[in-house]
This record gives sequence, structure tokens and C-alpha cells, in this order.
Amino acid sequence: MLEDLNKKAKGVGLHVADAKQSKLYTIRKVKNGKLVAKNVDADEAFKIIKKYK
Repeated sequence: MLEDLNKKAKGVGLHVADAKQSKLYTIRKVKNGKLVAKNVDADEAFKIIKKYK
């Protein structure tokens, strides 16, 4: 799942990483490393990535 999220996020300039809790993710901007979203599940991560397109 993380690989799929990262493939989609890379196109819009974002990076997805595992959060401390299982099945949750953290999203940051690639350019400056600023936090976009923290502790979001996969569905919410896809929505955020789509919003940044």
C-alpha cells in the first residue's frame, strides 16, 4: 500500500511515509519537507494526494 501511495504522490511533489502507528501514514512535501498530513489512513491519504493535483 505504501508503494502505491508513493507512486501517486511523487507525481504531485509529495512523499508518503509510515507513521508510528500501524496502517497510518504521514505526508510531506518533497521540496521543503513541510508536513502536509499526519496519522492519516490510506483512503484519506489518497484524497489528500488527489487534492494536490
